[in-house]
Amino acid sequence: MPAETVLVVGSTGTQGGAVARHLLERDIKVLALTRDKDKSAAHDLAERGAEIVEGDISEKNTIEPLLEDADGIFCVTNFWEHGYEDEVEQGTNVAELAAEVGVDHFVFSSVGGAERDTGISHFDSKWEIEERIRDLELPATIVRPVFFMQNLEGFRESIEDGALAMGLEPREPLQMLDIDNLGAFVTNVFADPDQYLGEAYELAGDELTLRAMAVRFADALGTEVRARHLSIDDVEEHQGEEYADMFAWFNDHGYESPIADLQADHHVVFSRLEEYLAREWSG
Repeated sequence: MPAETVLVVGSTGTQGGAVARHLLERDIKVLALTRDKDKSAAHDLAERGAEIVEGDISEKNTIEPLLEDADGIFCVTNFWEHGYEDEVEQGTNVAELAAEVGVDHFVFSSVGGAERDTGISHFDSKWEIEERIRDLELPATIVRPVFFMQNLEGFRESIEDGALAMGLEPREPLQMLDIDNLGAFVTNVFADPDQYLGEAYELAGDELTLRAMAVRFADALGTEVRARHLSIDDVEEHQGEEYADMFAWFNDHGYESPIADLQADHHVVFSRLEEYLAREWSG
């Protein structure tokens, strides 16, 4: 049965917010979980029709009653905010409670490549959570998004100054995903569980080299933007070891989303980078 009420864990973040908005657009009731009801993102979701509920996934007792009110759960965890061990604990908490209360459909947002023994900490943490979900035999769907186009906001100042600098080698493409597309895909998952239960999907909408990205930024901004290929040592010096490990993996292995199949087989229009830039960067 399609989900009627979905508890969105991480509702005031970018992923959870996108999922909540798309669920509401499909008239699916949203319980938007947040640790702070006063966040502007929480107020925005409330205005769209979500029920804002407070709780902390680090503390099982604060969220257990909420799970009982939902037939679906979307769960995203945050390595960057909490670190490896706490992220795993939090994701495990939600999965274990979902199993205890008998939730009909559990959707976990992992990361592209998590299953491929990357050695990247924020990939491996999500794989641990995935394994726990499988051990619990939860009725689940795993989504594994690749590099988000929204991450490029972190490079905005240098891009607007004319340089897109990343640790990609000249001929290595990077798969990317618009977070809004994740929200649409997850909503389809909850609306049609028979198609998606027990499956895992690596999600991407575009695949470009750094030079091709720079060309699209130049078109969107109406100014020259050049590609600047950083060494992994440069990435480690300026962004830290975790990012260096990630970009080294991008160059040696990379994501493996079947982009063409996603476009053909699912009722989601996956954005190309130029479409995302036209919406978020132009003007």
